[in-house]
Amino acid sequence: MQPIQRIFTLPAVMAVAMVPLIVQAEQAEDKARLNGYVEGGFEHDSNVTVDELNTASDRSDGAWVFDAGLDGILKPADPVTITLGYSFSGRRYQSLEQFDQNIHLLSADISYDFDPVTIGTSYYYSKATLGPNGSDPLLDFRRASVYLGSMVGEDLYLRASLQDKRKDFEESNARDSDIRGVSLASYFFFNQASSHVLLGLDGSREDAKSEAFDNDLLRVRTALVHKFSLGGEDNRLRFGWRYEKRQYDEVDVSGSFPQFSNPLTGVLTERTTSERADNAHILEASWRIGLSEVFSLEPSVSWGHYSSNEASADYQKAVAGVTLRAGF
Repeated sequence: MQPIQRIFTLPAVMAVAMVPLIVQAEQAEDKARLNGYVEGGFEHDSNVTVDELNTASDRSDGAWVFDAGLDGILKPADPVTITLGYSFSGRRYQSLEQFDQNIHLLSADISYDFDPVTIGTSYYYSKATLGPNGSDPLLDFRRASVYLGSMVGEDLYLRASLQDKRKDFEESNARDSDIRGVSLASYFFFNQASSHVLLGLDGSREDAKSEAFDNDLLRVRTALVHKFSLGGEDNRLRFGWRYEKRQYDEVDVSGSFPQFSNPLTGVLTERTTSERADNAHILEASWRIGLSEVFSLEPSVSWGHYSSNEASADYQKAVAGVTLRAGF
């Protein structure tokens, strides 16, 4: 609990400091807006997986996908921005219904703009379910963070954050863990700010209930985003790549002591290696095609190469899909 208490110290101080501003704002004109979206589509996955369980089916399947969300943005005072959000997403596979998923996501963010520096804190809670129509609880995930961002000149935005996360699995308690991490990101804008390049670096330390799942993660990510007008409608191209290296602690597992139960098969799985290392390379591309002020169509493709000395985490996959989106 100590890491969580430490990371919430700054949000608590910020909240106290903002009370006078919020009180003053009650006497002024309230500023608020509501954004929302609904989208649905179809995708084909060459190797259906559950990343959280390192479980790959080695089978391809198609799935109907859906997502809907609302964001409420409040500005009780000019320097203060409060954002509250909720989204619900899922997948429904045609054959492998045991891999159907639902994800509920709640989020809250509050920031203060000191100009040129913005400081803020955020909290995310998600609940994932797995199985036919997403019927079985899988994972509760919580993330608290504090962040600092600043515009450097006219073309560069820098952001840094400290994060404290918690995973709670419904069936495999050995994987329950606390995670402490740091994230750095830089955004280079050009083409009159209609294009930008993202360069990011993330690191984290995960301490699980079972030492077999203790690990250190290093992630490098980059993306190119270009916005343009076509036929009088807004379009967006995005190309992304990320690399992940996850190094597990050396553990000494004896005999047939089971580390976790796979909820998809009910089989107890054993750790048979003394040290584990996972590497991943993921390429992504998407094109959001504006159809009107409300509707857009987005085809997307991704390819991932996951290598590991743990057989269940060593595989490749490709996903291609298209979604229709309505935003307001």
